[in-house]
Amino acid sequence: MSGDAPFPAPGSQIQNVAPEEAAALLGSRPEGLDAAEAAARRAEVGPNTLEAPKGLWWLRSLARQFTNFFTLLLILAAAICFVGEAVQPGENMDVLGYALFGVSLLNALFSFVQEFRAEKAMEEIAKFLPRDVRVLRGGTESSVPAEDLVPGDVVALREGDRIPADARLVAGADVVVNNAPLTGESLPLPRTPTASDATLLEADNILFAGCSVQRGSGRAVVFATGFRSQFGRIALLSRDIRRTVSPLEHSTAQMVRVLSLIAVGLGATFFAYGVATGASLWVSLVFMMGIIVANVPEGLLPTFTLSLAMGSLRMARRNVLVKSLNAVEALGAVHVICTDKTGTLTANRLTVTRLAGADGGEAEAGPLLAAALAASDVAAGDGGFSGDPLDVAIAERLAADGGDVAALRAAVARDFAFDVEKRRSAGITGARFVVKGAWESLAPLLSAGDRAAAEATVHDLARRGHRVIAVAARDLAAAEAGMDQDALEHDLTLLGFLGLEDPIRPEVPGAAAQCRAAGIAMVMITGDHPDTAAAIARRAGILDEGDDRADRVITGDELDRLREGELVAALQAGAAVFARATPEQKMKIVAALHQMDKVVAVTGDGVNDAPALKAADVGVAMGRTGTDVAREAAQVILLDDNFASIVAGIEEGRTIFANIRKFTNYVLVSNGPEIIPYLLYILFPVPLALTVIQILAIDLGTDIIPSMSLGQEKPDPEVMRQPPRDRHQGLLTAGLIAHSYGFLGLIEAAFSLSLFFWVLHGGGWHWGDALATDDPLYRSATGIALSSILLMQIGNLFGRRSRFGTGIDRGAFANPLLVAGVLFELAASWAILYVPAVGFVLGTGPVPMPVYGAALLGPLLIFALDYGRKVAARRLSQPPAGAP
Repeated sequence: MSGDAPFPAPGSQIQNVAPEEAAALLGSRPEGLDAAEAAARRAEVGPNTLEAPKGLWWLRSLARQFTNFFTLLLILAAAICFVGEAVQPGENMDVLGYALFGVSLLNALFSFVQEFRAEKAMEEIAKFLPRDVRVLRGGTESSVPAEDLVPGDVVALREGDRIPADARLVAGADVVVNNAPLTGESLPLPRTPTASDATLLEADNILFAGCSVQRGSGRAVVFATGFRSQFGRIALLSRDIRRTVSPLEHSTAQMVRVLSLIAVGLGATFFAYGVATGASLWVSLVFMMGIIVANVPEGLLPTFTLSLAMGSLRMARRNVLVKSLNAVEALGAVHVICTDKTGTLTANRLTVTRLAGADGGEAEAGPLLAAALAASDVAAGDGGFSGDPLDVAIAERLAADGGDVAALRAAVARDFAFDVEKRRSAGITGARFVVKGAWESLAPLLSAGDRAAAEATVHDLARRGHRVIAVAARDLAAAEAGMDQDALEHDLTLLGFLGLEDPIRPEVPGAAAQCRAAGIAMVMITGDHPDTAAAIARRAGILDEGDDRADRVITGDELDRLREGELVAALQAGAAVFARATPEQKMKIVAALHQMDKVVAVTGDGVNDAPALKAADVGVAMGRTGTDVAREAAQVILLDDNFASIVAGIEEGRTIFANIRKFTNYVLVSNGPEIIPYLLYILFPVPLALTVIQILAIDLGTDIIPSMSLGQEKPDPEVMRQPPRDRHQGLLTAGLIAHSYGFLGLIEAAFSLSLFFWVLHGGGWHWGDALATDDPLYRSATGIALSSILLMQIGNLFGRRSRFGTGIDRGAFANPLLVAGVLFELAASWAILYVPAVGFVLGTGPVPMPVYGAALLGPLLIFALDYGRKVAARRLSQPPAGAP
């Protein structure tokens, strides 16, 4: 839809006028538009659908995935392999090039699938609108496609219908709607045709698209269709939001950029140096490619993907389904959880939890519930009770207390259905007339004394978050049994109050306590009343009992008046509950938290939650009770609807990030012995100790399984007693670079090069002698250099398991991938030297057994030196004895 409508815009006054004036305000009539008017308006405002023209959006999205830095990096590595094969054929570098290109293709397609899900969410939202609707055109009622509705159309609605567009009720009897798809609150809401002074969203004469008619029938005049409806606004928000870059994406991109810039800078510099000093173009080119390949962590990105994928499988075993791999780690970085109330913190089921007398004391359950049931309309079936949620809650409580619901309902002689205007229902059982309903509707029917005594009880129940239903009755004379309800409603005696609530899920308080211990703040965002929201927040553990500070609860009206800076200040001051909030306001809260550099998770289960679920760093939807829209918009789904599963996901996410740091450190260590041979090659007249194909064999081959094993390490017991890390904390810190390159990398380089030159000198090589790449002596020397690096990586692997400990414990051998990684490194180090087929591919040859025996000391050497560093670091990190 675009452009302005060719008829008066209703603005905020459509709910304020009398029903007979509503159609005229929209340029229509009570008998509706004629066909020509409807066609003209449809041509102007467009169809009543939630589908936007898509064009070739998917092609643009797919192309974008091939221009991100990760994919370009992998393509560059593949291109280097193809160039190497062209320059020096026969080294099988083209095979690795195809492998790298395949990885880049898979990564790009995976990202494309994630973006495609945004369109899926839009399709799910569109399903909430009906296909056909009954409409008055020229005074005649007919069925037309819902997409042909236009502002000014008069629609006929009945019980069970989905509302096709935003409309003003102009005629109807006992109309009750369910606005849960829009607001998230599933309470039945009475609707009346009379004028209202409330705002559009609060008015009781407005029907919203996507919601449903629970009871009654009526006519309404349409004033907003398609994306102009409140439901359409949610659809637009859900479609147009771009997800934030996850902390891991940011950290990884920064790390790869730094390493790649260093690699390209070094490669280009020494290429120029080689050419300037008279080195052949081939030597300079090989050097440049070697420096780039040695610095670029080609195997790190696939390892990241595999580690996150395995983490997602572990989460699934804990009932946390992850749709986006980056969300696996992002959960561990969360600072704030913004949670919906209904269906997330609560069970989304009305329950009678308090029975109070007029004086506030406990009322006798049986008589009060039996009286309330007499004024209810409920039926028993195989699947339980059916009827209005309030009546069902009364029947369920009575049955749970041992009452015979069927017998009590059979004793009801007359039912007076719920009256929307009066806000109460009634019934006659035996010689007794019973009325139940909102306190405000029953209070005028009671004596002044009853009212005064009960007001304090009503206020106390409401303050504690209960929905309050009053029950009153009087005895009937035989002659009164046939009278109507109005004639019977006098001289009533208050029997007591039912306190109903949507109960807190049992796991929520414990999960909230765990979040606090982990330094994670919780914010509740709901469409409910502020008092109810605050009471629920206290029971959930979001607010402390007795915390009545006004600045802790903010209403939607107050939120509208706050600028972003003021909202940030309110959040920093402790605002934790937002009541009467709209979908746009939820996004405003998320944006303010992002302004504070917080990593935000949003939980929800309704259509109204979809925009915020997408705007958050991590969107978490309920799997059982959540709508399809919420599940499509979210990155994480709780399969058991258990809020405590979020805490399990956060623990897993924190563990994954810690493990990623471990295997990043592990992988970068081997860059040292890969880079230094090329520096020696360009600066001195010595053979190249490692070829490009051998470097790639380490990065994309032998390092992969050990890296994955570090990704499988179990959580540290202290991981959930520490605050979340800073959003901008990177993987590539100065300390990690110094340890990987300046300490362990140098150790591996020195050891492997010493063996390389040992073999050369033992074979008769002298300083400055040139060796052909197919010379058996050269192949043996480069083979032992490569083999010793693999062996030393075993000592590095155990060292990375613990910051200060040895890393050798039961847990190490209980990790099957770690055992497999060690065995694979050992087998590969042998095969490189003594299996001809492997030697042919990698350009290596055998060495005497004493030389290989010396190489086997490498893991012990690097492990011992690294453990010595740990002991010194631990002592330096501990305060002196007696220090505070």
